[in-house]
Amino acid sequence: MAHLDLSIKIAKQFELIATSFHEAGHTIYALLNKIKVLNASISFNKETKRIEGCCEYLIPDFSIFKDFQFSQFLAEYEIGIKYAGLTAEKYHFKTNSGSDKFPLFLRDGSSDVTMSAATLIKKYSIAPPGKKRYQFKKNKIKEILKTLQENWNDVSLISHSLFAKKKLSFQDLKYILTKKSQNKKFWKNQFKIIDSIFNNLEEVDEQFLKIKFGV
Repeated sequence: MAHLDLSIKIAKQFELIATSFHEAGHTIYALLNKIKVLNASISFNKETKRIEGCCEYLIPDFSIFKDFQFSQFLAEYEIGIKYAGLTAEKYHFKTNSGSDKFPLFLRDGSSDVTMSAATLIKKYSIAPPGKKRYQFKKNKIKEILKTLQENWNDVSLISHSLFAKKKLSFQDLKYILTKKSQNKKFWKNQFKIIDSIFNNLEEVDEQFLKIKFGV
C-alpha cells in the first residue's frame, strides 16, 4: 500500500510538471503576441483526481470591429494561444523522453480548448473546411512550435515559477520576465506595449489597436 501511495505521489508530481509547461506555453505565446495574461495557475481537482491548469487572458473584442480582416488577425492570435499549451507540453515530453508518441491520456484536458479553436476557425472563415483547414491547423501548430522553441528559456522560466507558486498574476509574470529572463530588454518593451493597449482598452479605437498590433 505504501508503494502504491508513493507511486501516486510521483505521478502527481510529473503531472504537475507537465501541466506547468502546458500553461507556460499558453502564457508565453499570448504575451509574445501582445495579449494580456491575467493569471496562470495549476491545481489539483479532488473530484477527478487530476491536475488542472488555467491561463486566463484578455483580448480585444474583435467581434465588434468593422474591419473583418483585423478581426481575423486577432482571431488567429487567440487560436494560436489555444494550441500553444498542448504544443509546449508535447515539446517538453519529447525533449525529455526522445519520443514523438505523446500519450493519449495527456491530451484529455486539451479537448475543450481544441474545439474552441476549431469554432474560431469556422466563425471567422480562417480556412475553408476539408484539406485546407487541416493544412491551416498543421501549419499553425508548426509556427507555434517554432515560436516556443525560440523562446523556450522563457517558457521554462514561467513553468518553473508556476510549479513552485501554483499561481502567477500578470504582475508576477511581468516581474519574472523583465527581471529574470535572458531577454529582459525585449520583455520590458513588450510589457510597455501590452500596458498601453490594455490599461485603457475601453477608450482606445480600432485604428490605435491596429498600430499597436502592427497591422
